[in-house]
Amino acid sequence: MPGVTDPNDPINREEVLERIGGDEAFLKELLNIYNEEFNAKYQELEKAIQDKNFQNIREAGHYLKGAAANLSLPGLREASWKMEQAGQAQDLEAARQALRSLKNEYQRLREYLGSQV
Repeated sequence: MPGVTDPNDPINREEVLERIGGDEAFLKELLNIYNEEFNAKYQELEKAIQDKNFQNIREAGHYLKGAAANLSLPGLREASWKMEQAGQAQDLEAARQALRSLKNEYQRLREYLGSQV
């Protein structure tokens, strides 16, 4: 049904398009930027978890949470929030679980975007 977003989709396309004036090309550009930033932050998170650097875990989680919220990516926003909280609580196991969740949500987004081409 046009104009209705499936709640199981990894992106609330209708919401983000409304926010950016309906510009599909701009959305694609924003998602490409997010992709690059996500990959860099994911690598930072892997290292921060390995090094038990909770400040970097918290900061990277916070950054990804904001980016996911701006792009209406609810699953990635939630996983990023959990990462931020794990860094705050200095909970290494919670950080590892959040990293797995981030990876899974990111994969869902990539598959969804691939099916939209």
